Amino acid sequence: MKNQNGLEKLKNLAMQMAVIPASEWEHFVQHLSERSFEKNAYLVSAGDVSDNFYFIVKGLVRFFYSTKDGKEFNKHFAMENSFAGSFHSLVLQEPCPFFVQALEKTETIVLPNYVLNEFYDRHACWERLGRKTAEHLIFIKEAREKELLLDSLETRYRRFLKEFPGLVDRMPQYHIASYLGVTDVALSRIRKKIK
Repeated sequence: MKNQNGLEKLKNLAMQMAVIPASEWEHFVQHLSERSFEKNAYLVSAGDVSDNFYFIVKGLVRFFYSTKDGKEFNKHFAMENSFAGSFHSLVLQEPCPFFVQALEKTETIVLPNYVLNEFYDRHACWERLGRKTAEHLIFIKEAREKELLLDSLETRYRRFLKEFPGLVDRMPQYHIASYLGVTDVALSRIRKKIK
């Protein structure tokens, strides 16, 4: 693999959640590959069974649902040093219900689903890593549900700024509005108020 910097970032993130023996890491790395996505390309398409998880070395993606009439609802964003993919598709081997799209040129390390599944049984460190990752995603999901149901737009926007530093300058405002569940106009009013 050419991207040693990306591998080092992935290893550092993984080691924060589980102690991975050197021999296990070396074996794991042999199954990884690299893939770049141009702006607007799809890492995962709704309706497809996803074959891979992706570690984002550089770039930005959005997770979104699309209705039959083409209306889109952003559910999450992921940028450098985070993962993109569908646990639903990975665990159940069913079609992914949402899209993952690059909002800018995105460089990734590809983690094949079959490897993730096989490695859970290979060594306890991989099962721990999988559990810690799943727990982290559940915490995010619960916080997001509470936010959408109970918090004001201003509170939601301030949390967005804290959770996704710098993203305001990396994407169109309508993507942020969709994520927050409001119109562009309502978001503009809050942005002016906060400034």
